[in-house]
Amino acid sequence: METIMVQEADAATLDVVATALQMEGYRVCSLDDTNENALEMIRRHHPKLVLLDCWLSHNSAGQVSQWIKAHFPHLPVIAFSCDNQIEAKYRQFGFDDYIQKPFELHKLYQVIRKYLPQRHKRRETAGRV
Repeated sequence: METIMVQEADAATLDVVATALQMEGYRVCSLDDTNENALEMIRRHHPKLVLLDCWLSHNSAGQVSQWIKAHFPHLPVIAFSCDNQIEAKYRQFGFDDYIQKPFELHKLYQVIRKYLPQRHKRRETAGRV
């Protein structure tokens, strides 16, 4: 089972995203908007993808993304933002992709499957004999 790390400032959004990902068969390790260390969480849980809120109070999300990429260059980091300009800005902050809030679940799954395609393929073939 693949792990996705989600750091989200809004507790209700974090709960919805974690539940939606768990329903799709992913393990979720989550961080709220605290001083918890994202790099330490990555070292501990070995996620295959990071979903990072762009409105963190302690550090800039771009800075956190750059720290992650400096230590884990192949780990996909997805911006999760309500910023209307995120489509134009996400790459300059070191993100691999973005999901704009508010979002629909199919868009969340679509972006994640772009970076974790084996999970999607396994699910499709799981019922075949």
